[in-house]
Amino acid sequence: MQSLSSPKIVLGVHCGKLRTKGMYIQSIVDPDESMFYDKYEASAYWCSTTQTGFGPDGQPVRPDICKGGRGCCKF
Repeated sequence: MQSLSSPKIVLGVHCGKLRTKGMYIQSIVDPDESMFYDKYEASAYWCSTTQTGFGPDGQPVRPDICKGGRGCCKF
């Protein structure tokens, strides 16, 4: 399997265990896409350790909080 990547998750900034469905599809993001839709974050995220929407510390899993400084964060 190729390495997982997403434009919403930056390696070295976000936890390496953070996952979203967009990481598993092979498609090119249209740069003009934002012109047609409201800026609304509707992505579902999960932790690959717990396989749920909550990390090992019991807190929700999202890019804005799954960063360095969180006890369960793994880079």
